Amino acid sequence: MSHIVDSISFGAIVQVRDRLLEQQAKGRKVLRLESGDPSFSIPEHVREAMEKALRDGHTHYTASTGIPPLREALFRKVTQENGLKVPTPDHIVVTNGGMHGLYVLFRALLEPGDEVIIPDPMWTEIGENIRLGGGKPVPVRLRPEDGYQYLPEAIEAAITPRTRGIFVNTPHNPTGAVIPRQRLQAIVDLANKYNLFLVSDEAYEHVLFDEETHTSLGSLPGAEERTFSVYSMSKTYAMSGLRVGYVVIPQKNILERVKKLVRCTINGVNSVAQWGAVAAVNGPQDATRAMAREYQYRRDVLYAALEKAPYLKPFKPSGAFYLWAQITEDWPGYQGARDDWSMTNYLIDQAGIGSSPGSAFGKAGEGHIRFAFSCSTDQVEEAARLLPQVLSAA
Repeated sequence: MSHIVDSISFGAIVQVRDRLLEQQAKGRKVLRLESGDPSFSIPEHVREAMEKALRDGHTHYTASTGIPPLREALFRKVTQENGLKVPTPDHIVVTNGGMHGLYVLFRALLEPGDEVIIPDPMWTEIGENIRLGGGKPVPVRLRPEDGYQYLPEAIEAAITPRTRGIFVNTPHNPTGAVIPRQRLQAIVDLANKYNLFLVSDEAYEHVLFDEETHTSLGSLPGAEERTFSVYSMSKTYAMSGLRVGYVVIPQKNILERVKKLVRCTINGVNSVAQWGAVAAVNGPQDATRAMAREYQYRRDVLYAALEKAPYLKPFKPSGAFYLWAQITEDWPGYQGARDDWSMTNYLIDQAGIGSSPGSAFGKAGEGHIRFAFSCSTDQVEEAARLLPQVLSAA
């Protein structure tokens, strides 16, 4: 008998990472541009808060939805910074990272066979979590000639009687495109027209370049009661291994379902990590701004290199820490193949440079490749130096 989990992949990025780690273990120098894990250490005041939590004995069960000081801090943040209209801190649930937040949300929102419209390409786990929730992801193609924008007219064309919701991610993984406020409002208007829920993944809200601004979907007119917002401490504060995310849930029946799912899956996030998150949200934001400036430097270095390199046509991202590139038709291929995996394998074998094949992000990602510049600046600079050379030698 088949099981729903049998249809879930182990992930192409994991396969690439394992290859790189295997080569690294054998003494080869590798450049880790395949994974979106911030290279920075957590801010010092966050570390001190966690050490204090350990000394003070905050190592026992917490309220399953999050410790009150954290939910209160997050309530202030989402109402003041994001502009969300949230009744009380009780409408915020702390999760085991943003991915866990997405899992419990889709599980709470979907009935078997419900359709959710998603951008294509898209981070693989979005479609997987929709399927695990009993739903069906419906991809809407993002095109290079449109700047990889999520177009409302394309979304509307994908709506069927089974459509239950629209998933939105800005800044976008894998392309780094940022959806402007006017286009987000048009998506909200569609949701109201067809009575659909909205799930807004804002993990990269603070990773923005060139004076770009972030608009929280749930802050827009008409979005307040139908938008479920997902946030993460991983990208903003480099707390990826500490696994703290949070969801904002306006509807009471969905809130009750999510509370039950959190209790039955994790029964509360790591207590010490939650105290670190309190310090991160309430404390100075200098480290976050400094990280964004460094990411922009890395983007510029990598983009300049790819502009000079043959066989790749890079897209300049306005946010997140990924550089998305089309593989041009004159790519000669590698080991008898000319697809995006052949490009990924070529760069690993010839230069130890990690990347992610575009097909890992959906059908529209075929013939593309993604570089993550979340690894150290030294690695990005070395990759930028090598890429034109190694591609010219193909």
